[in-house]
Amino acid sequence: MKNLLCIVNPVSGLKRSLKVFNEVKDRLKTTNTKLELFISKHPNHTKDYSSKINKDEFDKIIIFGGDGTLNEVVNGLNSSNNLDNFKLGIIPTGSGNSVAHDIGSLKLDIAIKKCLGEKVIKMDVNQVNFDSFSTLSVSVLGWGMFSFGNIRAEKLRFLGPIRYDIASIVTLLEKKIHKAEMVVDGVKKTLECAFIVGCNSIHSGKGMIVAPKGGFYDGKIDIITVDKNVNRFQVFKVFQKVYQGTHINLPYVKNIKAESFSLDAGKDSFYNIDGDIVHSQKALVSVIPKAINLLI
Repeated sequence: MKNLLCIVNPVSGLKRSLKVFNEVKDRLKTTNTKLELFISKHPNHTKDYSSKINKDEFDKIIIFGGDGTLNEVVNGLNSSNNLDNFKLGIIPTGSGNSVAHDIGSLKLDIAIKKCLGEKVIKMDVNQVNFDSFSTLSVSVLGWGMFSFGNIRAEKLRFLGPIRYDIASIVTLLEKKIHKAEMVVDGVKKTLECAFIVGCNSIHSGKGMIVAPKGGFYDGKIDIITVDKNVNRFQVFKVFQKVYQGTHINLPYVKNIKAESFSLDAGKDSFYNIDGDIVHSQKALVSVIPKAINLLI
């Protein structure tokens, strides 16, 4: 039996990842398995390390962190053409934990059981091409209010997961309308909206059910937009209903499925990809079906 690799992001979420690892490491060991630990020390450290993992040494990689940590692991493995050679498990210690939400792994005991099991789903990812580089996304690509809210949330990181709620409310009250040229599955149109988000996962942020009809197993991207002709009360209503996933029933919210879409903001702009902010004028998103072996 191959060894088990644990990747820990010590600054993820409320900075509890290493503490959680030390609490559960004995439960992850078996008589035939040696456990190895990697602790990230700076941004992209996990990505760089993951690009050098020996596929003959490990069978499973258990990630202690959130969507950003999973993103780094996935992109590191992809850069060395090893994405399909490992089973990935999640112990959710991040702020958003969108993927863990989707597979019902928020409780520690359940997450450990899934990581120790052998049940796997082939998980889709999204390929995102920005102006100067390309990357994979495991959860969301957001623009407009969805990205500016995340910029504000990062400044409130000391508040923990509740920062998403506070940042969202303040950003909602500003109610800025954003304009871009958009192409969906080859069809071009001008987009004017409060925000748009292309979802691979059902959840986003702190438990928001942004794409209730979606999921990372259907070979599609769920594109959610909130129209430009909304007032502050209506935008706030979206925020209220998104935690139940009923916002898509509002008349000014659209939910379509596509295999690809692109945005051109006409100038340098901000995009939210799996919780991180990227500067780019354009973003081209396309789904890569069944790219990850996710332990469920």
